[in-house]
Amino acid sequence: MGDYVDKGPDVQGVIDDLFSLSQTHATIFLRGNHDQMMIDAYRDAAKFPIWVCLAGEDPLRSYGHGSLREQLQMVPAEHWAFLETTCRNYFETPDFIFVHGGLRPEVDPAEEHPERLQWTTLLDAALHTSGRTVICGHSAQRNGRIADLGHTICVDTDIAGGGWLTCLALDDFEYWQASADGRSRCGRLSRHE
Repeated sequence: MGDYVDKGPDVQGVIDDLFSLSQTHATIFLRGNHDQMMIDAYRDAAKFPIWVCLAGEDPLRSYGHGSLREQLQMVPAEHWAFLETTCRNYFETPDFIFVHGGLRPEVDPAEEHPERLQWTTLLDAALHTSGRTVICGHSAQRNGRIADLGHTICVDTDIAGGGWLTCLALDDFEYWQASADGRSRCGRLSRHE
């Protein structure tokens, strides 16, 4: 669901693991706003200060030592290709629209501005005119529970803030969660029981 960078101490390991997963499984990766900010900082020096403000402390330490600008240069080409080419701004199926942030209810995702797809929050969530359910992240649910609004389901359960990492099966709405300290739990979204 995106935000593979800026959310933990081992960006390099996360991207390596996702790339490895894509070699053995059918995968679709979405680009989050933090991923896009890192790309923008690398490609456009004028956008570097914005990323510095929002990236957190020492976001690229897993790539090596040096200044943040030097660390950006240490990111291997295949990691840039993953973030810029492999990751998508959205993905659609007949029943669902997957985005990192969200989208306006009257706009087709192919016509939505990428910034909206990455930055929109649950505050703006509404039934999409297509009738499909929007599955998103970005709006961290600090209570650790999946936000199920019916028309929109947010699976960001705040792993970066000490909460849970969530996996949701959309055929039966069962979920599995794991915490950074090794706890796990599972269940089914109550609206779909």
